[in-house]
Amino acid sequence: MTNSTQIFCDMDGVLVDFESTAISLINDILSGGKLPGVSRSKSHFCRVRQVQDEMGNDWIAQTGNDLQISVVRRLMMASIASNPGPVFSSMKPYNDGIAQLWPALIKSGLTVNILSAPINGGKRSPTTAASGKTEWVQTWLTPQPKNIIITPSARKYEHATTDGVSNILIDDKSSTIDSWNNAGGVGILHIPKNSEKTIQQLSIILHRNV
Repeated sequence: MTNSTQIFCDMDGVLVDFESTAISLINDILSGGKLPGVSRSKSHFCRVRQVQDEMGNDWIAQTGNDLQISVVRRLMMASIASNPGPVFSSMKPYNDGIAQLWPALIKSGLTVNILSAPINGGKRSPTTAASGKTEWVQTWLTPQPKNIIITPSARKYEHATTDGVSNILIDDKSSTIDSWNNAGGVGILHIPKNSEKTIQQLSIILHRNV
């Protein structure tokens, strides 16, 4: 790596506990709770009924795997998309993410950016994922990143190099890491709640290119 190499850090699953927030949101909605700051639509009630018909009226989400069940994922995505801003801004951080990983990135001496994917809002959504994620960064990260880039996971690879110089990505999605590496960058696959391993990998990358 060179002094012009930049670090790009994902949010959800790295710094942000998306999973716990999504589980709580789904369970609240299934028990009759409201959507985040907007009125419920007919399609919303239909998605709730689909989950209950397939999973049972008393079913609740308990793990991240539950969020990947097709009918549950559709409800989750639509619920967040109804008003993404307050959902993302209110997410809890991973303690190791903000207490260990972020300081280590800053101490690297390289430019550090946020590179995170949105859940796009619907046509009537009053806020965006970008506004919520930006508010989260402003609340939890010190010092602030150089840039906050919100872009679909499939397009993150576009930042893999800058003027021919390889950049580093820290992300918890293996397919995103693969596309980043294929585009000429250096990716570190992050395991949620295991910042220590990511910091070790980053140190190896930086030192072998000194």
